[in-house]
Parts: sequence; structure tokens; C-alpha cells
Amino acid sequence: MKRLLILAMLLVSPLTWAANVKVVIDVEAMTCPLCVTVVNQVLRKTDGVIKAKSSLKTRQANVIVPEGFDTELLIKAIDKTGYKGVINSVEPLS
Repeated sequence: MKRLLILAMLLVSPLTWAANVKVVIDVEAMTCPLCVTVVNQVLRKTDGVIKAKSSLKTRQANVIVPEGFDTELLIKAIDKTGYKGVINSVEPLS
């Protein structure tokens, strides 16, 4: 009985989870690996952020947040570091 209950919870729970979205942010002036580290840290410390990863090559940050998340919080966090962020796109995760 206990196993059946656990299995039912595992099957039903994902249906009740909120969808997540991927936010792509263009980050101006990232020129070195330390820049990427600073941007990653500030985004990851932002409440609600599930995952954040920046790229020096693309000068972008990819951030996973819950659907309905205020993306301005991400921009404000980046601005605090001295870099300038602009939302490039927001797309649902499949």
C-alpha cells in the first residue's frame, strides 16, 4: 500500500508543478571569465532563480525561473554588478 501511494504521488505531482521558463539576457561588457562568474553568482542568489549560466562567448545569461517570474528582478541584479542586462527572450521549457 505504501509503495502504491508513493507511486501515485510521483505520477500526479509533476502535473501540479508550475511550468518553468528560460530567460535569455544579453549582458553587455562581459569580457573575461571573472565577469561570467560575477554575473552567475548574482543571478543564482536572486530569489526564485532555479538555474543560471552565463557565457562569455555569446555574452548572454540563460536563466531558468518559474512561469510568471518578474524578469526585472534579473535585470536589477545584473545592474548591481555594474553590467547592463537586456532581456533577449523568454520561452517556455518543454
